[in-house]
Amino acid sequence: MKILVVGAGLIGAQRIQALTKLTPVSKIVAFDPKVATGTKLSAKTEAVNELAAFAGPYDAAVVATPHDTAVEILPKVFALAPFVLVEKPLGRTASEAEALIAAAKQSGSRVFVGLNYRFLKNVQHLQRCVSSGEYGKVLGVDGVLAHGAQPGYEKSWKTDAIRCGGGVCIDPGIHFFDLLQWMFGAAELAAGHLSRSFWPIQVEDHASLALVLPGGAVANLYLSLSSWQSRMELTVETEKAQFLLHGRGKFYGSQRLTIAAKWPWLQPGQPRETHFDYGTEDVSLQMETEDFVAACTGTKTNLSIATAEDALRSMRIVDACYTNLAKTY
Repeated sequence: MKILVVGAGLIGAQRIQALTKLTPVSKIVAFDPKVATGTKLSAKTEAVNELAAFAGPYDAAVVATPHDTAVEILPKVFALAPFVLVEKPLGRTASEAEALIAAAKQSGSRVFVGLNYRFLKNVQHLQRCVSSGEYGKVLGVDGVLAHGAQPGYEKSWKTDAIRCGGGVCIDPGIHFFDLLQWMFGAAELAAGHLSRSFWPIQVEDHASLALVLPGGAVANLYLSLSSWQSRMELTVETEKAQFLLHGRGKFYGSQRLTIAAKWPWLQPGQPRETHFDYGTEDVSLQMETEDFVAACTGTKTNLSIATAEDALRSMRIVDACYTNLAKTY
């Protein structure tokens, strides 16, 4: 496979390294105006820094640029490759996502979106448990996704509503919107409040949200950009058990999942809790890249990677947050 990667920054470089490890990938062309043409970024990768130099065709493409740049460049990439992976989100609004999906269909490209939390090992374990039906229907969900950004964050493009599309609801909140829909089938915003409490920016840095899941269960989510101890927590209560998910590796702590038994005192011979610890190494981006290549080559049918349609559903929740909710900023 010959693959185009647009953007060789933090995430683009990680995608390049992930692609380099995969046998089906024979050549990678990386376009980034900040990298000198001819720079060897990996054993399989050469850089070009002029738009005209990355003319295709390619077997697949990856777009890892800021959100506004991705919106502009994706239609050009659709014309060059039948499979495209774009880092989340897809567009800055649902209408942009819809326009990009239409452009991809016109070019005959199949689009996937980088929502790598699906590939965290504790998340995958939880998804298998929920989807199995073994534990009965879902009764309620509570989630926390919070980090403290970094000094100077207020100057980042991620705090520019025009470039990024919004604040904590779009990044990292879209990851949780995606997980709710992937695990439970759908999610619809019911209530919430957005605020700017710490960062001197023009978008929200905190959000408290309530979403309704199929069957009427409520998911309460708390999103923050000023949590000095990074947190990813998800509690799922079902008819027969409770699942407590913590961490996603690195600063968020070990990827753990605890399954708590229902009314354990009625089963004194059985463990009250079963613990799983998948360690601090985050290989989710590598696994997602493998899923993308498998989709391109047709070597795997049971894919976990998010489609453009999945991303559009999450972007509709983002739009609802900005359109329907009260704001303190």
